[in-house]
Amino acid sequence: MGYLSRKIEESCNFFHWKKKLKKAHPNRPSELTEFSYSQLHAATNGFSKHNLLGQGSHGFVYKAQLLNGRKSFVAAVKINKQSEINGGAAAENELRILSRVYQLRLVNLLGYGLDTAKNILTVVEFMPNGSLYELLHCSTRPPGWDRRVRFALQIARAVRFCHSLDPPVIHRDIKSSNALIDEKLHARLGDFGLALMGMSAPPPPPAGTLGYLDPGYLAPGDVSTKCDVFSFGILLLEIMTGRNAIDVKYSPPSVMDWAVPLINSGDYAEIFDPRIGTPENCSSLRQLAEVAARCVTKAAAERPTMAEVVRCLKAVYKRVRIPPIRWRVNCMREPSRVDKHELLDDSKEMVKISMVGSRRTRKVSNVSTVELDNNMNG
Repeated sequence: MGYLSRKIEESCNFFHWKKKLKKAHPNRPSELTEFSYSQLHAATNGFSKHNLLGQGSHGFVYKAQLLNGRKSFVAAVKINKQSEINGGAAAENELRILSRVYQLRLVNLLGYGLDTAKNILTVVEFMPNGSLYELLHCSTRPPGWDRRVRFALQIARAVRFCHSLDPPVIHRDIKSSNALIDEKLHARLGDFGLALMGMSAPPPPPAGTLGYLDPGYLAPGDVSTKCDVFSFGILLLEIMTGRNAIDVKYSPPSVMDWAVPLINSGDYAEIFDPRIGTPENCSSLRQLAEVAARCVTKAAAERPTMAEVVRCLKAVYKRVRIPPIRWRVNCMREPSRVDKHELLDDSKEMVKISMVGSRRTRKVSNVSTVELDNNMNG
């Protein structure tokens, strides 16, 4: 047994860890790779500033050019802050969870290694188009309504998948900076450093990001999947308004405290991001706003499940993509008939979404049969 495998097994106190780590998930394209520190050091040009992709609460993320046999591929290497006590725990936790799950809407694990201080490094899929936070708040051309609803739907599917596992995975840190955009302009959920898979004894203390954190999550025993639903509701409000979850330039600074009263009073137009104009299909986005308000309800029991949220977002996304004239004609039908046919089939929708392609290359990308089957299995 190698030193790294022993350290993972000992530090995580997880039975048969090595077997579970080495064995690929049924849908994973290949087995996880154990990289040496010299490999990761060379692949990131010595963890140079030019390869730095971002900095999180627990450490740094670098772009890496790695080799798998004779095949070269780009990945992201996460190295923890050595001064942070929780940094190592977050890395071990993320490695433990991502080695056991795989899904197309997640930023998946590719491998692992150790730095010179014997801290665990995680190697994950590279997301070349940054984060949803950057698109919403830093881009000179923020995404339009159809792309925003599509991103929301894809992240909702990722969270639904996590909650459907046995035991469920509670992410605990859903936010726009953890929604990453891949090469096909699809949104994926990343950073599982705070995630929980089942409940440990004793359960860990509350954790998350200010502005997204469920106010009812005050004690370790309060954690549930509804904490993620609350965070996703804040993310929905952020997507619709273009405001940060917390922004001291406004009063009130919380996007929830500002937007929810407007939604409850029916002033939907006030919350739409003014940079991209009022949407053509206002009724669809009103439905989106109402779902967001339900997600951030104070009583956790009154919040919808992520399966319910996904069903709603699928219907909203279909309406947003229909040209205005067709949408007005469709609205003449009876509501029950409209609702019956608004829910898109997952496989068909994946094919449609994958045809978006990159604006920079103007190329159209296709989803392979294997990828489509894996998504349906997930």
